[in-house]
Amino acid sequence: MILLSYFEPETNSWQQSTVTQLPAQLAAPLPADARLWINLNDASAAEIQQVLQHFAIAPTLAEDFSRQRHPPKLEAQPDFSLLIMRGYADADFTEYTSSAQINLLYSKQVLISRMHCHNPQLLRQLEPQLSSNGSSNVVADWVKQLILAVSASYLEKLINFEDEQSELEDVMLHRGNDEHMARIMRYRSVLRKINRNLAYQKDIFSDAMYEEQNPLLRHFNTSDIRDFYEKFERLHSMTDLYYDQLSDLVEGYLSTTSHQINERMKVLTIVSTIFIPLTFIAGIYGMNFIYMPELQMSNGYFMVLTAMALGGISGLIWFKIRGWW
Repeated sequence: MILLSYFEPETNSWQQSTVTQLPAQLAAPLPADARLWINLNDASAAEIQQVLQHFAIAPTLAEDFSRQRHPPKLEAQPDFSLLIMRGYADADFTEYTSSAQINLLYSKQVLISRMHCHNPQLLRQLEPQLSSNGSSNVVADWVKQLILAVSASYLEKLINFEDEQSELEDVMLHRGNDEHMARIMRYRSVLRKINRNLAYQKDIFSDAMYEEQNPLLRHFNTSDIRDFYEKFERLHSMTDLYYDQLSDLVEGYLSTTSHQINERMKVLTIVSTIFIPLTFIAGIYGMNFIYMPELQMSNGYFMVLTAMALGGISGLIWFKIRGWW
């Protein structure tokens, strides 16, 4: 189904309807003050193609717009611009199920949108706010709302994650274990994925600041574009920072674990070094040869025990002098 929201300048009101085919009156050029939002969230593939053909969308733009998974991008034809963005739809960073992808085709009077999002609350936030005041119903404002909503879907989670990461640092410092390590690795995986999405979106607005013919300049001034860029650049920097901090926690935990293993190995090495000579002596006098002179000595047993004790004590003293324990 196609959801149409049409602003009529004559009545200064919105007319909303759900259709399977575009009305015939939309074939004529829209009045200068008219606005049209076409919501294709629940539309079939045939209905989407019908809308795209109606507005003569170029095949390359139509193909990208129809895809459910596509990296963020900006592309344009003379009348319409295609903007694909990705928001963050999960509640936190413990898992990454899917992105909230927003596909937009817009001109000065028409917005065609298709949103793929499993989070109903975020989906409502991404819908344009239709005002009864016709002067404020500018398509560029709707697109701006969507861009800001996409950035906000990351910002809230990243701010909340800062406290969670601080707790993780304290836990890993005092009582880190493999369970916490697995948790950190999940966070790193999610941050790496959203960092890639944010990098794409940051680059979209970065290019617009330096390209004189960029499609965004048709609808936004340089201050708006700079604001968009700064928001996504800040989000990208935050994910980089959190990823690096989690990597430091992993390296710190591994270094601590390696140090603990080395300490245990040092103790085992000291014990082995002391007892190997004693075992050697015991092995010699444990052989059952008939002609072993020491076996006939009346004090041979006590002499060997004394030699073994002195050898063990000498080894401990030597290790102490060397600072090994």
